Amino acid sequence: MRTSSSIRSTVFIALFAALFIVMSAIQIKVGSYVPITLQTLAVTLAGAILGPRKSFISIVIVIALAATGLPLFGGKGGLETLTGHTGGFIFAFPFCALLIGFATQALFRNEFIMRNRILSFIALYIIFELLGSFLTYVPGVPWLMHVTGLSFGKAMTAGCYPYLPGDAIKSFVAVIIVLSLKPYIQRIQSSIQSTKGNKSIHTTA
Repeated sequence: MRTSSSIRSTVFIALFAALFIVMSAIQIKVGSYVPITLQTLAVTLAGAILGPRKSFISIVIVIALAATGLPLFGGKGGLETLTGHTGGFIFAFPFCALLIGFATQALFRNEFIMRNRILSFIALYIIFELLGSFLTYVPGVPWLMHVTGLSFGKAMTAGCYPYLPGDAIKSFVAVIIVLSLKPYIQRIQSSIQSTKGNKSIHTTA
């Protein structure tokens, strides 16, 4: 039972690591510093579907592999990429996934909110916007300032403001996906937990 759970965990962690890599490869250049990608969508889905610990591991694996030089971030890799213009965003991603995982699991246990489709949609959207989008700018913009020497205002213009509409759309899409797959997500999270984790999940369901 534990071996089967471990295998499933490994498979799902690898799948979402691959999803993150693929969505990192989809880029639209905006200015000279930060491209538009689907990375935050991948991070949000990983956190909501895998749960906190495994989504964190999934994103960290990609960062660790990229640190060895593998071109996993839009065809780029190595320490120069991880410490470059987008370094603050990259290192925020695992923690975004972790917090989204905790918040989503807590929300799923709130029967009052989850029974109401409008409330559940709004609650998930707020979680995804705050933890999957806005949180990335907390380290991302200051690091961009550090690397480029830009002022705060210019760094916000170069690395934040143009991306907010896209972030809103990605959060909207993520909410639709997660609500549509909610029964399957709960099965996935249950199946990739240890035996002890399974007991705790079933007793709180």
